[in-house]
Amino acid sequence: MDGPLIEIAGLTKTFGAVTAIQDVSFVAEPGRVTGFLGPNGAGKSTTLRTLLGLVSPTAGEARIGGRPYPDLDRPAALVGAQLETAFHPGRTALDHLRTVAPLVGASDDRCDEVIATVGLTEAARRRVGGFSMGMRQRLGLATALLGDPSALVLDEPANGLDPAGITWMRGFVRAFAAHGGTVLLSSHLLGEVEQTVDDVVIIARGRVRHASSLAELRDLAHPAASLASPDAARLARLADALPGATLTSPHDLTVPQLTPAELGAHAFAAGVEVHRLTETGETLEQVFLRLTEEAA
Repeated sequence: MDGPLIEIAGLTKTFGAVTAIQDVSFVAEPGRVTGFLGPNGAGKSTTLRTLLGLVSPTAGEARIGGRPYPDLDRPAALVGAQLETAFHPGRTALDHLRTVAPLVGASDDRCDEVIATVGLTEAARRRVGGFSMGMRQRLGLATALLGDPSALVLDEPANGLDPAGITWMRGFVRAFAAHGGTVLLSSHLLGEVEQTVDDVVIIARGRVRHASSLAELRDLAHPAASLASPDAARLARLADALPGATLTSPHDLTVPQLTPAELGAHAFAAGVEVHRLTETGETLEQVFLRLTEEAA
């Protein structure tokens, strides 16, 4: 699979007096999963809808494989999109796919293939009106896969999935990227996609606040460490010697801006007996929340 580069360049969209997104720029690369993250109302859906030609930008460009979506010859063969989970409730899952298939040049056999891929074979002839939210999400993904695309654009794909479904979705997306595909997925929860994405783009109040690899985002976390010791006297002296250190109890010490290894080294040098040494700094989700709250 040879996935296309997805490029968002200076994208701005206004609706009357309201600016939904402003000067949004980032890329999603082939062979990688890019998480497009932000709170509800941050501008994620507007950006994705503009990328897919459903909304005309006020300024800027969105390109898939170097071309705007409306200029693609066979768009469904290049990019599959799952933005909404709206289906006719009276149709079966298979009938839904067979209705869409002619529009994207797919065969009935392909409908059977994708419904098996997303694990809905046993529910293929059930009416969609009786589907759970998670089953609708799987059917939406099957619809996106009909044209056998090399890129996927997924809006909140884990919404409504149970833990097993989230694990399945994670594995599918990772495998798609591992075979060279391009994946751009949105979420309002970093913790939900932390084990899925390679790169992160954080948007808040219509502007990109951060874009990097997931590893680089981890480096922004404020470190802290804590330890427990039965030697209250020596622990108190250690607390006095370390800037910002706090004794949360006579036997428990927390120190900001230090890793557990660094705090352990200080304790060893001070002769402090250590019974517990843990990382208590920011989680990745806390870094995400800090970046979005700074935009408020």
